[in-house]
Amino acid sequence: MSYLSYPRINFYGRFFTDPSTVNNDPTHYEVSNTVPSPWQNPKGLHRFQLQESSVVSAIGKDGEVQDPIVGQPFITTDKPSAAKIADIDVYQQGVPTIYGMQVSIPISEGVSLTGLIDPAVLNQLWWVAVLATRSWEDSDYQMDSFGGDMNASGVYQSIIRVPVASWPSDDVSPVLAELKSKTLEENGNYLVSIRFVVDGYRNVPEDKNYQTGRITGSLGPVYANEPLSSPGVRMLNGRAQDKSDPWNWPMFNTCPFTVDPERKLLIIDLANGICRQTAGGPPVQLGDLTAWIKPANGAPISLGNVDYSEFCFNSYSHIVQIPLTDDQINVLKSSALSLEMSRTDIGPVEIFNEDISQTIIEVEERPIRLTGRPGNIATTKVYVSKMASPLVGKQLKVDIVSVHGNTPGATVPPSNPGNTPQAFGAIEASVSATDANGFATVTIVVLKDPGYRTPQLDGQLYFINLYDSEVTAPVSVSQSAMISCLVWSNYIVNENPSWPEIQEIFAGYVKLFPGMTEKINLIDFKSFEVFAKNPPWDHMYGTSEPGPLGIKSGAIGFFMTRDFNDTRYMPVTRDMSPEKSMTVLHFIKNLQDGTATGPNTQSS
Repeated sequence: MSYLSYPRINFYGRFFTDPSTVNNDPTHYEVSNTVPSPWQNPKGLHRFQLQESSVVSAIGKDGEVQDPIVGQPFITTDKPSAAKIADIDVYQQGVPTIYGMQVSIPISEGVSLTGLIDPAVLNQLWWVAVLATRSWEDSDYQMDSFGGDMNASGVYQSIIRVPVASWPSDDVSPVLAELKSKTLEENGNYLVSIRFVVDGYRNVPEDKNYQTGRITGSLGPVYANEPLSSPGVRMLNGRAQDKSDPWNWPMFNTCPFTVDPERKLLIIDLANGICRQTAGGPPVQLGDLTAWIKPANGAPISLGNVDYSEFCFNSYSHIVQIPLTDDQINVLKSSALSLEMSRTDIGPVEIFNEDISQTIIEVEERPIRLTGRPGNIATTKVYVSKMASPLVGKQLKVDIVSVHGNTPGATVPPSNPGNTPQAFGAIEASVSATDANGFATVTIVVLKDPGYRTPQLDGQLYFINLYDSEVTAPVSVSQSAMISCLVWSNYIVNENPSWPEIQEIFAGYVKLFPGMTEKINLIDFKSFEVFAKNPPWDHMYGTSEPGPLGIKSGAIGFFMTRDFNDTRYMPVTRDMSPEKSMTVLHFIKNLQDGTATGPNTQSS
């Protein structure tokens, strides 16, 4: 049950993020396109930070509780630098990942709950989370009246690793003491489940809230044998909607829910499911919202009203708890849940329903990067369940799709096809049967060099879709059941590269990320040489531990050799293959040894 369990700590506020935007268009990766459109924010640095966020409530076994952490700030520490957010590919901008996000609840001088979040990936993204304010025939974002990012909403789920030694003492906060007693401990850290929903992002420079959006989230315990990056519970599906429906009918997304038989509660997460009246605003007015049990045989059973108010969103992260009787719990074990509104003028009144025959498939690590050397392998876990119970011995099917402009799920216009014939058949994927806890392993193997789409758009992108072997292969699958796999072209490490080769490697970055280029122009030899040799790591970065090839000085080498999840990793977009990175490091090493020179002289 993770964050849907107790104790549950809810926070609310705003977030800031400034991803660069020149790289949003695949045509910008054409070598001939030397002056790409800047879009909204060409100089973005990909930071992700919390703003004006605080703990707004705490939920215990018997309901809301008062605790010293309520009212305290919920912050990002920006250590060793601000967290970074990056897409996996220009053709897949729907799974941005946040790296190195350290969060903290400062309680008193020297006392805080502080931990590092595992890389968190956006899930269940939808682009129509805001009520239309005027009719559109058809548009890039269906019936939206604002703009893609303002109109979108999505959810992140991951875990926070809090060092055991720094966890506040039990007398500081009863809620934190209970959380510590219930959650898992692993490798010297207590694990805390975190789920947060982001919406209403302002991407228009003239907006006073430019580059910020709304965030609401919850923390809770982590239990053994449950997925860490998805709910692993039952799911309500938003009502089906077609473009032929009236423009003013609101749309709805998915809502996880669970039944807690111990506390006799139905717990529903509405935060990413209900359409908003305005971008980052209150839920659309539905009249009364009622929960119903829909037995296969017999009359529906009312569970009473569901609080979908803006107050619930702001104060409890839109997680509602409804008391159940023993009889209702028993019926719910085999019956579907449904939510119905009292309004009859904005479409069918049943706005959420559960398909109890649905196999829920939730991939743990959904963006995957692989080098294009034949034989390379990557794996990820997938959790498979039905009615909140893990399926044992379940065999899924897998479908590989080479992504181009009109592939379902691609985030660019179909005018740019995006792949090359070499992309087909470059990888294979298989999935094991699920184990006793409902987990299967997906294995991806590179069969041949996938090539590249342009010299500045390395490799190929694949969607690896998982689906129930007992149903017909769907045209598209839930985001939770799709792996986005970037396979870089096969590149042979050059231990003695020339400067033109280094320029070619960095040419796309210099063009597409002007914010980075303002700091270091990586295709200007004099600039590159200065930052390839200076400063010494021990003086500037506090480490005397050398990197690959024994390099221990130079800003470029330092940032290119950080851990992939480190906020200082370069390139921030994480889309340079390891082989190209190593080639750059060899050039740096040669520069430091005096065996590599500038643009008019080949390396000796």
